[in-house]
Amino acid sequence: MRYASVAEVRDGLSEFLAWAQKKKEPIVVTHHGKPYALIQALSGEDLEDLAWRDLARKKLSAAWEGEEDGLYDYL
Repeated sequence: MRYASVAEVRDGLSEFLAWAQKKKEPIVVTHHGKPYALIQALSGEDLEDLAWRDLARKKLSAAWEGEEDGLYDYL
């Protein structure tokens, strides 16, 4: 895992993006020495997985809160 300060990333964003994509290695962006953000390569498949996870999380949360009947929607 690579680390870079906000200033370094600001001055060379395209290089950091290329590094993350080429090496498939995340970059932790730090601010005053503390983790602040993450730069990570993302494929179309990764994006689709994230969308499905978000939808599943929302549906499960709604079912637990009683907003939907959950199981009865599928019967």
